[in-house]
Amino acid sequence: MRRVLIAACAAALVATAPAAATLPYHSGGSSIGEGVPLKAYASMSPTVHLFGDVVTARLAVVADTKWVDAQQLRVRTNFAPYVSLHKPQVLRLRSGRFMQVTWTWQLRCLASPCVPRLPPSDKFHVYHFTPAHIDYVTPAGRRAYGIDAYWPPVEVLSQVSPGVARFLQLTNHISWRLRLAPVAAPTYRVSPSLVLWLAIGLAAGFGVLTLWLGTRWYLIVRPRRTAPVELPGTPLERALAVLRYAHETGDETLQRKAFERVADELGIERADELTRVARELAWSPRTPEDEEVEEFAVQALGSQEDEA
Repeated sequence: MRRVLIAACAAALVATAPAAATLPYHSGGSSIGEGVPLKAYASMSPTVHLFGDVVTARLAVVADTKWVDAQQLRVRTNFAPYVSLHKPQVLRLRSGRFMQVTWTWQLRCLASPCVPRLPPSDKFHVYHFTPAHIDYVTPAGRRAYGIDAYWPPVEVLSQVSPGVARFLQLTNHISWRLRLAPVAAPTYRVSPSLVLWLAIGLAAGFGVLTLWLGTRWYLIVRPRRTAPVELPGTPLERALAVLRYAHETGDETLQRKAFERVADELGIERADELTRVARELAWSPRTPEDEEVEEFAVQALGSQEDEA
């Protein structure tokens, strides 16, 4: 049954436009004859149609599978100004060494170039499409050889009947089936101007509300500025106060830092001996006794009074 179907398809393709071949010749022969590995045929149905009708384009490649792998066939087409309604349908039929691959496109042209125009001598258009090109590529993707298949010309006719076309030619008047004017004025449930001003008012209200909320949020989360506090006493007196506090609380680290601060405030020029004692107590491995700390503080304050 398949042999009969393939034979019928091949016979039908004889009447279609044959391909221009640039193919290798196999002296050992091929199943399709003439020593060539493949042949291609292109057809259009119908070749005469009315504007807007669908046209079917078929491209059939008949190949000898001894020389051709049908999976390696690549087709390039261009049907401008017609456009394809979908991707081409591909049908493969095989019997022995004989393989036929058929691509089918559904075409339509609704663009201005396809519109038949008056005068009557130009009431139809005839289109000659670019030939379809079939390439046979190697498994590595390189072109081995190819052939062209030529499409038959397609003629498009107007859907306007000859009587209507004659009437238009004589009167240059179109008898419209529907009245285009007058057009009733549009009606609205709510006035567009009212909707516009309401929208503007709502936008302004939301803007004011957003500004007020943003201001309140900023006043709550912003850091509060506090006035600088002036501590009583001289820097030396404040350093001695920290020293006494650290000694009373038993904070050894703070106490050592306080001795260093007192030494810095005393200075080498003003109280060399006291400065040396402060640094020794700051880095002493033992913790100074209460009497030592108090005596040092009295001496430091005395040196400040002597300096003054």
